[in-house]
Amino acid sequence: MKDLETRTDVSREAIHFYLREGLLPEPERPKRNVAHYNEGHVARIKLIKRLQEERFLPLSVIRQMLERAEAAADDVGGLAGFEFALASLLNGDVPEPDQALAVVAERAGMAAADVRRLAVGGAIRLGAKAGESYLDFRDAAIVEHWGRVLEDGFGDLPGYDEGYLARYAEALQKLAEAEVGLFLDNFGEELTEEMAAIANRGIETTNEIFARMRTQALLRNITDRVEASRSQGDS
Repeated sequence: MKDLETRTDVSREAIHFYLREGLLPEPERPKRNVAHYNEGHVARIKLIKRLQEERFLPLSVIRQMLERAEAAADDVGGLAGFEFALASLLNGDVPEPDQALAVVAERAGMAAADVRRLAVGGAIRLGAKAGESYLDFRDAAIVEHWGRVLEDGFGDLPGYDEGYLARYAEALQKLAEAEVGLFLDNFGEELTEEMAAIANRGIETTNEIFARMRTQALLRNITDRVEASRSQGDS
């Protein structure tokens, strides 16, 4: 329990309260006064704390969210549970219902046809329900952020179209294949909530690294071009 308190920065009393309220699964109890908590407990406690502090959600709402996600995972097996754990933790994302393409396009200030072109380029993926196209909550967020980029003035410039994001999508797909292959080579093919917690820690950290590496690469490229231009002017 002490290690659990240290790793989650949540008090023993709060953890016991989460257990009583059904927010956490019961730990393994090999003996009467011994409880074994795993990585799944760590991930779940951090998620609860995050939802309380960053989204100001009451525990009753958090419990309902967890129950719905667990029910969905039970319907289709362990992979859904793994997906829920990752989606819940990454950048504070919490799974939400799929959203209709038309609704997402309107929120992003884009035409539905332009959103479909993003899907053709591989930047997002569309699903279908009852003859309508839908996006999951992460793809919907990508579209909305792209809409802001276009509104900021890039939409009037040549080259800032679906092809721009398609290049990123292609490069990221290759990188993802390599990363997932390496992860599964090390941890095996059985997808569990404990593996999700481990993956989440790695993804959060490498996301920070990649964002800074991209910024550095862009700034250095700009600097190199300016210096090269000045050198040509001096000569």
